[in-house]
Amino acid sequence: MTAHKRRLPRLFLARDLSGDKLALDEREAHYLGHVLRLQRGDELVAFNGLGTERLASVVTLQRRGAELELRAAVDVVPSSRLELTLVQALPKSDAMDLIVQKATELGALEIVPVYSEFSVVKLDAERAQRRVEHWRKIAQSACEQCGRHVPPTIREPAPLAESFDALHADTRVALDVDARARLHDLAAAARQVAIAVGPEGGFGASDWRRLDAAGFARIGLGPRVLRAETAAIAVCAIAQSLWGDL
Repeated sequence: MTAHKRRLPRLFLARDLSGDKLALDEREAHYLGHVLRLQRGDELVAFNGLGTERLASVVTLQRRGAELELRAAVDVVPSSRLELTLVQALPKSDAMDLIVQKATELGALEIVPVYSEFSVVKLDAERAQRRVEHWRKIAQSACEQCGRHVPPTIREPAPLAESFDALHADTRVALDVDARARLHDLAAAARQVAIAVGPEGGFGASDWRRLDAAGFARIGLGPRVLRAETAAIAVCAIAQSLWGDL
């Protein structure tokens, strides 16, 4: 039986990785030892989301900090050829955490949280900023797990209608439980796709007026009614299967 090569743990560090040594702070050292469960001498891959990945080894690991030795560069896993934007109406917080994690794993380029007619979650400016930072950390951790180099862009939550101006997508679709059309019916070779997914309860009448006016085609995911997080994950996977790298 052939032995499988152990996959090295990955560590996202938002900084320059051009030197030979890199000092980590107390929080990063804690993550290294207690989450990744690494010890002195263990190897890992350090990456910064800016094009650089390097083999590294743990030189020192203490409670107040750690030091890595940076070695050879590692080839970066290429991004999906599909530029996928997920426009997600805010569901409850734990569901959004799952959506961010799985959309990152599935290669979403951008995640756009929006308030819709039936959104239960409403955040003031301070809470919204905290949630965005939380989601960005989830995305970074998902990149560590899945081998992706660049985390998706995650915008600050905004009303649904305000999210359309910044969308750059030649194909726009929105999930509608009553729609008969499917994603594969809409475009033969999509390269930029924006997918809108409603919260618990789906989009309301005022949402649909805005989506229709913004050129979103209505599509369904079959006869079963899916939870918001299930629908978001499923449609990202289908899009990547049709036009991306799955």
